[in-house]
Amino acid sequence: MADEMITVPKADFDKTVDMATKYKSLASRPDFSGIHKDDQGRTVGEWSEGDDEDTVTMVSGRDDLRGPRAERPMSRRAQMKSLIKQGYQPRSQFKSLNQFVREGLDGHKSGAFQEKCRSQFKSVQGMSEGIGSDGGFTVMPEFSTKIFERVYSNDLLAETDGYTVSGNNMTFLANAETSRVDGSRHGGLRGYWTGEGASITASKPTLREIQIKLQKLAVVVYLTDELISDSAQALEQYVTRKAADEFNFLIGAALFRGDGVGKPLGILNAPSFLSISAETGQATKTIQTENVAKMYGRFFQPFLQNAKWYHNQDTLQQLMLMTLGIGAAGVATYMPPGGMSASPYATLAGVPMKPIEFASTLGSVGDLVLADLSQMLSITKGGIAQAVSMHVEFLTDQLALRFTMRANANPWENNVTTPYQGSNTQSSFVGLAAR
Repeated sequence: MADEMITVPKADFDKTVDMATKYKSLASRPDFSGIHKDDQGRTVGEWSEGDDEDTVTMVSGRDDLRGPRAERPMSRRAQMKSLIKQGYQPRSQFKSLNQFVREGLDGHKSGAFQEKCRSQFKSVQGMSEGIGSDGGFTVMPEFSTKIFERVYSNDLLAETDGYTVSGNNMTFLANAETSRVDGSRHGGLRGYWTGEGASITASKPTLREIQIKLQKLAVVVYLTDELISDSAQALEQYVTRKAADEFNFLIGAALFRGDGVGKPLGILNAPSFLSISAETGQATKTIQTENVAKMYGRFFQPFLQNAKWYHNQDTLQQLMLMTLGIGAAGVATYMPPGGMSASPYATLAGVPMKPIEFASTLGSVGDLVLADLSQMLSITKGGIAQAVSMHVEFLTDQLALRFTMRANANPWENNVTTPYQGSNTQSSFVGLAAR
């Protein structure tokens, strides 16, 4: 029989005092009050007091409970507080969801809370998902097929002046000019204003060769046959995509800071890289408006339309507060994306900014660089080549995925340029010296 709560007027309950007295000794037993468990240690109910002073609650229930039998009124607790007003009622270890959440937040790792949780599961008399052997093993976990990852803007190769080769190298011809003063333009060509019959001094332009030879990049990944066959993830496709990302990183890092040994010669090590000194008395790890103005002024202006500020994210704390001191309020030199610049990029002095992870940290050479990467020559051959082999690790049943790529790059400028007027040299790669 299911447990049933019966509420009667207190006056009617007085008629059952004799019967209640008969069970007084039973109700006062220590194992009869509080939380009750069956022979298997499962929680089945408890005795507790109610709030209504005018009624007494009786119970009728199952024969297997160690409480009063069906249809029998429950004993009073005259010697304790008041009449028994709340009979037996089945309950969980937690009185409410509120109590469960509160106790869990206060100490979900405590022994007392975990014991309550274990007892709660014990109180389930049939199969449940809380205990693996009782059916919990049948509830299968769900996994998303998506692998979450960060996105980086590392594809600097696409911004260079790129060529595809069929052999293993390419030779370029470049103007040998390093100065715009008379007699130096175009590497030595000079013209004259002359009169009729006047003698003209001969001159000629000079050229130089730039030879770029392919260099090799490689990535190898092993995957067991079981992983490939059993995994719900498309791991081969994922690894292939990540290999391409790794190549982008290696090439991007070399284009910015490569030493030219077995890899591209990067901006920071290029002979045409122009380093602007810090201001007198400038604090360490700072960028001032004067720094930006001088870098902008030393950049070769005809290349400005393709230029970007390549910078480390650490520099933003300086750039975002930078102003040009005009009038009482000043004018902002940095504009965030979507601001007055109306551009997807932030701008500094009207030039787009691009944060890259290859740039140096704040205060070091290379933390902020104004550059036109289209002045960098690059060559590639055939893109990324992929090869698959089971023979490399045949005895361990592993599949070897090998990815290779051949590429190289070099700036075509081999020196800074002296302008026709003035002594401040110019370049398409301008950076800020260490502070």
